[in-house]
Amino acid sequence: MRLFEFSLPKNSWELIISSADKEEVGPELIDLVRHAYSMTPHGSFVNSIRDVIPSDWNVIDWDQDPDVDATVFYRENRPGEKWYGHKIQGIGHDGQRASKTKAIEQTKELLAQPGWWIESSDAMEHILKRVGAIPVSDERFLKTLFNDPHLHMVDEDSYVRKLGNGQLIRETVFGKPALK
Repeated sequence: MRLFEFSLPKNSWELIISSADKEEVGPELIDLVRHAYSMTPHGSFVNSIRDVIPSDWNVIDWDQDPDVDATVFYRENRPGEKWYGHKIQGIGHDGQRASKTKAIEQTKELLAQPGWWIESSDAMEHILKRVGAIPVSDERFLKTLFNDPHLHMVDEDSYVRKLGNGQLIRETVFGKPALK
C-alpha cells in the first residue's frame, strides 16, 4: 500500500516542480531513470534525491497501479551557459513497452518546441533519429551552445567535446536550442 500524498491523474503528463513532491516520489524517479539507462555504458547519473531536486520532472501514470510509469526530466540554463530554454537531461520508464513509448513520444513533442533540446548518444540517439527528431549539425552553433571552441564534428550530426572533468564525449544535439 502506498503511503504517499502525491497522486497523479491517469494517462496525463504532469509537471513536478515542488521539492516536497520530488522528495516524495524521488525513489520512484531514481528507479525509472536507472531502469532506462541500465544498458548504457555509463548507467544512470540520477542516483539520489540530491540528483532529483534540481530538475523539473514531467511524469505520467498510465496503468492500473498508482506509481509513476514514465518520466522526462529537464533543467533550465545555469549561470554562464550561453543558451536559454530547457535542456532535457533524460528519460525514465518502468520497462513496459507502453511506458518507453510514452517517454519517447513526450521527448519528441518537447523537442519540437523552440528552446527545448537534448544532448544524446547511444540508444537514445538512434531512437530519436528513428522517430524523426531533428539533429543540430551546425558546428559553429554547437561551439557557442557549449562554449567550447574545441568541439568538432565527427560526422554529419555528431560531435566530440570535452567535459569539465577532461573526459571526451561523442554526442548529438536534437531539438531547437536557443542562444542568448
